[in-house]
Amino acid sequence: MLRWRLAWCGFVGMLLVPAAGWLRSSANPLANLAGVVYSESANQRIGHAAVHLCDSGGSLLQQSITSDSGEFAFLGLQSGSYILKVSAPSYEPTELPVEVNFGSERGVSVFLKSAKSSVAGVRAAPAISAHELSMPKSARDLAEAGKKKLYVDKNPQKALKDFEAAVSKAPDYYEVYYLIGMTYISLQDPVHAEENLQKSVDLSTQSYGDADLALAFLWLARHDPTRGEPLLRRGLELNPTSWMGYFELGKLEMHREHYEAALQAAKSAQSLAADQPLVYRLLSLIHLKQRNYSAALVDLDAYIRLDPDSPDGEHAKEVRADTEKRLANAKP
Repeated sequence: MLRWRLAWCGFVGMLLVPAAGWLRSSANPLANLAGVVYSESANQRIGHAAVHLCDSGGSLLQQSITSDSGEFAFLGLQSGSYILKVSAPSYEPTELPVEVNFGSERGVSVFLKSAKSSVAGVRAAPAISAHELSMPKSARDLAEAGKKKLYVDKNPQKALKDFEAAVSKAPDYYEVYYLIGMTYISLQDPVHAEENLQKSVDLSTQSYGDADLALAFLWLARHDPTRGEPLLRRGLELNPTSWMGYFELGKLEMHREHYEAALQAAKSAQSLAADQPLVYRLLSLIHLKQRNYSAALVDLDAYIRLDPDSPDGEHAKEVRADTEKRLANAKP
């Protein structure tokens, strides 16, 4: 009994520390790396792209598949230098060096070039909103130039100059304030990141889902659900394909012991990102809280299948063995 409780409590910590930011070790803080994969030619999100997280020497550490909305995440990392290797059918693979040391959050966008020999290589018209089309062309050109410098050239300082020039020409260009906020995140400047994400949210009257979710994640990571939750829910209304949004909502509801609501949110995340191990961590923890041990075993099996060899995967195997004993003891 004691061993089961220790393993189960350890699994709770394994979930909450890297994923939520509710419980962090000040001596050895963990970091999150999340982002979106885009088509460079069409500026559209690429679902089901392969994302490999490697150490600075190129050795594979973890792998992920982007959701339908192009999102990926690696949570609970040690701060340091990494390499992202990203590939997708009909696109040229790319490698991207990243520094992960922003306390708990690090956002990145990856742009893939269409393969020249592919039908997808024909340049498509960029996806652009009616609001963005209403902005002056000179401001839109500056925004595009800034995105190239940020995502392709990996030069956030020069990108900032273009973005700031764009909003000087079009003060209502809330899409660019969002880009400025994400650029400051890449520069490890959370104060200016929050300031610009807030401006994007305010100017758009909470109608721009990307900014709503980004600011909500930032507030929730700072233990501020009073501000973060309403914006998270609004962001999910506007962007119902964000698995990370449902994942955060599930953690929030679980923390409140609203287990049915947490389970519903976690299942929504699962439907959008069935290959994300973190989703099954959350599902297993909710089912353990509900004492639904048979369902927890299914979740743990899925987690172990996706992450069998890491320290967390080995820990999950221990939790699975103890949960199996718990289920056997619970039977009449």
